[in-house]
Amino acid sequence: MKAIDVQSQPLLSFAKTLRIALSGVKYRLFRAMVTVAVISVAMAFLMNILAESLIKKTVADNAQEQIADMRRTDRWIARLSIPQTTGELVEQAASDDTDALTNLKALGQLSDDQAGQLHALSRRALTYLHFFADLDYGRRRVLVGSAESTFIFDRLQEKAAQDQFFQRLSEMKTVRFAGEEADFRAFLTEWPVLRDLTARIRAGQAAAIEAIRGQLQDRSLADALRDAGGAFGDVIRDAGFALDADEAARLTEQVGAVADTAIIDASINDPAMRQAVAARRDIMPGDVTPTVVWNMLRDNNEAAWYLERLIENKFGAADLTATEIAARADSRAHAFLLKQAERATVETGGGLMGIGKRMTWLAFVSMLVCAVGIANAMLMSVTERFREIATLKCLGALDGFIMTVFLIEASILGLVGGIAGTFIGLLIALLRMLAMFKGLLLDAIPLGSLLIASGLSIVIGILLAAVSAVYPSLRAARLAPMEAMRIE
Repeated sequence: MKAIDVQSQPLLSFAKTLRIALSGVKYRLFRAMVTVAVISVAMAFLMNILAESLIKKTVADNAQEQIADMRRTDRWIARLSIPQTTGELVEQAASDDTDALTNLKALGQLSDDQAGQLHALSRRALTYLHFFADLDYGRRRVLVGSAESTFIFDRLQEKAAQDQFFQRLSEMKTVRFAGEEADFRAFLTEWPVLRDLTARIRAGQAAAIEAIRGQLQDRSLADALRDAGGAFGDVIRDAGFALDADEAARLTEQVGAVADTAIIDASINDPAMRQAVAARRDIMPGDVTPTVVWNMLRDNNEAAWYLERLIENKFGAADLTATEIAARADSRAHAFLLKQAERATVETGGGLMGIGKRMTWLAFVSMLVCAVGIANAMLMSVTERFREIATLKCLGALDGFIMTVFLIEASILGLVGGIAGTFIGLLIALLRMLAMFKGLLLDAIPLGSLLIASGLSIVIGILLAAVSAVYPSLRAARLAPMEAMRIE
């Protein structure tokens, strides 16, 4: 009997397979455009919420930093007026700021070993404090009663209280404790040591505050801090508080700005000044509001005119310049934008890439709808191409080749739709964020994160199209040639 020599099935190269897939897209351009539109809408929605969340997060971080910097004077007045709470000291001691830890060590007259112990115990305490702070009021009430902050550790000093705490915690199936039970019990035995160390620091702060009060000479702290870069800065350092030259300079500048702003705010309520501004702006005196005046002062010429009126009406503005007044007006407008940004980003975070749980679910639903649309379009494409599939199979095309062609077609559509949708979504996000944050946006565009998000969006578009086309492609590949040829 003659041996049968079965030759290997010839395979087309990827380049030729790609050309066949492109031809399929070209001859069914309208249906392909519909599929691309579906993918573009889904990817535009995804990219929009990703870009907005990333920008909002960056704006929120920048705004918080700048707002904290603007409150430097308030922090120093509080620091020089009353000792910090135990919780505040724990948070400060837990940080990696060596200068702050050195200052706490000096105020409490601690040894090197005690300072190290303070830092280590504070880090452990902060972990547990964050756990209790994240609990809602009802659950925290069940676990530790009315105790808050570090008073929780005082409440849990007794073994019976600890046993009751862990018993109630075990009944809360959705709450995960920050660590092991044995570690927390061990920390509670060391809590009195940390409490005593912070008490020594508080006593040192109280003594330093009393020494500073004796040097005020009937001045308020706010007035005295205008000389933070001079003699009063030395008083603060001699008392035991750390105040470097850069911090003193910024503090002096900010206190001066606050004083200048107070002069202008006081002048706005003066009848003569209101009348002068009304005549200058050609409005009624009753329409002269702080917003009107401060917006006017952002112009250097208007600031120079207003300075002349301040001096004429003896508002104590002899040391001011028009440039400083305009700068104060710009700072006030910037502060207003920061507060708006803080309110607009209060719920930022959570969910996928910080877009929030609600938006994460909306994005998931949009992807699901997109997948159904793609699958439907590909199934229709398979139905329309029964004769083409049968012809290819009669010519020797394998099931894998047929499936590969359809998957490549879907991936091409996913790529085009992903790019278009990503561009549209990013553009919409930038325009919306520009309208919301105005000048703050220029300092808060996370280019690196946006590029990563854009790439992710495009990849998701390709994968979504490819995965959605698996079933239609599989159906096309399994189609029997004779069955397909009989279909009219």
